[in-house]
Amino acid sequence: MNTKEKIIAVSADLFHQYGYHHVGIASILKAAEVPKGSFYYYFSSKEDLLIEVIKFFDNETFKIFDSFEASIKGLTDFFGAYFERFESLEFKRGCPFGNFALELSDVNEEARQYLKKWTDRLSSEIAKILITSNQLEEKEAQKLASFIVSAFEGVIAKAKIEKTRDALDEFNYFIFQKLIHYKKD
Repeated sequence: MNTKEKIIAVSADLFHQYGYHHVGIASILKAAEVPKGSFYYYFSSKEDLLIEVIKFFDNETFKIFDSFEASIKGLTDFFGAYFERFESLEFKRGCPFGNFALELSDVNEEARQYLKKWTDRLSSEIAKILITSNQLEEKEAQKLASFIVSAFEGVIAKAKIEKTRDALDEFNYFIFQKLIHYKKD
């Protein structure tokens, strides 16, 4: 991992844990063990770094998403893996995109646009699976996929508040059993 990648990875972890506004450049540099000059060699500002962190999380999301088969089972496995990780973190941190959306959407237009690209892309990938797996029409699949992404973000927020997996189980039950009618083997 080169210095730029290290700064991005450390920043991603710190922003995810504490929020963008609660992490300063000095704490990033200390955690990454790099001198201040290295930061400004790679990034013009903290906002510039933020965009790179959002791209980092986007890339990580779709590496994981693409590791599952493009089917309803693969979709349940994708969300299941995310929920397991979230539970292992004791329902802390949540989804970095949801966290950034709440913290930054009203104050940073560039970040908001990148966050929207992520939700649009995730919705699009889910819609493709819904179309091929359930023979849904494209428009209906796109709307259901958008709803699934919204529900996902909502249940993550609810689970953070409740510190239980109840909302995650509700998501799985209502999305996959009631809306999609997927039966596990």
